[in-house]
Amino acid sequence: METKYYYSYNTEENAFSGKFPALKNPRRQTEYLLPAMATFVKPPKTKKNEIAIWLGDSWIIKSDFRDLKQVNIETKEISNIEYIGSIKSGFQMVSDKIAEDIQLNPDKYKKIKNQLVDISETVEYKEFLHQQEIDIKKIEVEKKLIDLDAKRVRAMCEPTIKDESTGETWLDYYNSEAQKLREELKRLNEN
Repeated sequence: METKYYYSYNTEENAFSGKFPALKNPRRQTEYLLPAMATFVKPPKTKKNEIAIWLGDSWIIKSDFRDLKQVNIETKEISNIEYIGSIKSGFQMVSDKIAEDIQLNPDKYKKIKNQLVDISETVEYKEFLHQQEIDIKKIEVEKKLIDLDAKRVRAMCEPTIKDESTGETWLDYYNSEAQKLREELKRLNEN
C-alpha cells in the first residue's frame, strides 16, 4: 500500500516546512486527513538559498537567505537576514568574514555604484591610512609637549643645573626638547 504525504507550510510566509505521512480518515477509508496549513500538492524542488512558498493553490520558489548576513550599504551596519525573498534595496549580502572585517575596518569599504566595495588596495585608502598615522603621531607629539611644559614650569620655579660641565640648566634642556617637538609637529602638519 502506497503512503500518501501532505506538505506543511508555516503561518508567516507560507514557506514549506516539511513532508509528513497523511493519516486515513477513520470514517471514510478512501480519504486522507489534511491538517491546517498543509496541502497534498507536492512542492517543487529547490536549490541552495531557495524555498517553496504556498500561494493557496500552487507553489512558487523564492530566494531564501535567512540566517546569512547583510550589510546596510549606507551605514555599514551588519545584521542577520530574517526574511524570505531577494535582498532588500540598500543592503548587500556578505560572508561572516567580510561582515567581521567591515565591523573592524569600516573605512576600508566604500559605496561604489550602490555596492559596498573593499578599497584597501586603492591609492585613496593608502593615503587615508598614511593620514591616520600622521594624526596619531601628532597626538603623541602634542602629549609629549604638554608633559614637557609641566617640567619646564617646575624648572623655572627651581632653577638647577642639569650638566655641570656645560652649565646647561634643566629649563634650557626642556626648552630645547620642546623646540625639537614643535619642529616635528610643524613637519607633520605640512604633510
